[in-house]
Amino acid sequence: MAESYHHAYEKRAVKDGATYEDWKFADHAVYWSPYFGDQLIDLTENPMTVQQSASMEALTYSMSFPDWGPLGFKCWPSDIGFVMQSHFGGHDHSGKLMDFYVYGFVETNENYEITRWETHVSPEYNDFLDAALGVHGPFKHGADEYMAAVAKKMKECGIDPASLKR
Repeated sequence: MAESYHHAYEKRAVKDGATYEDWKFADHAVYWSPYFGDQLIDLTENPMTVQQSASMEALTYSMSFPDWGPLGFKCWPSDIGFVMQSHFGGHDHSGKLMDFYVYGFVETNENYEITRWETHVSPEYNDFLDAALGVHGPFKHGADEYMAAVAKKMKECGIDPASLKR
């Protein structure tokens, strides 16, 4: 499961709508991150799918960093899921490399469906987001604030975020 996440980004396919093939979410699976409002998000009830938000995010990052993608990846299995360390980065239009790390903790049930997914980011993510979006978190009012910044950047670049909804 961890490797399917990495492979989708490695192929640079997430910005085009690809998803993590082996990821299946249990009913009422939750997402949590202290960077995105420190609120538990029920993925079943969230109006935007993981695929939609990941595609918007990857496409937006690629606008400022055309070669944005994974620079490294490590994963460790556990009895209840897995842990991932993803090193992402890219060069801006002047050639400057900007990078950051994302740490993912994923819990699964006995059917190998994801029940909880949480992410944590390295401090370099702030500088990266400033360059990519013009704003950084932590987004204390929730993930909607972050996704609004992503959508705003897309619109500034002439892309309608609604066009990515499938």
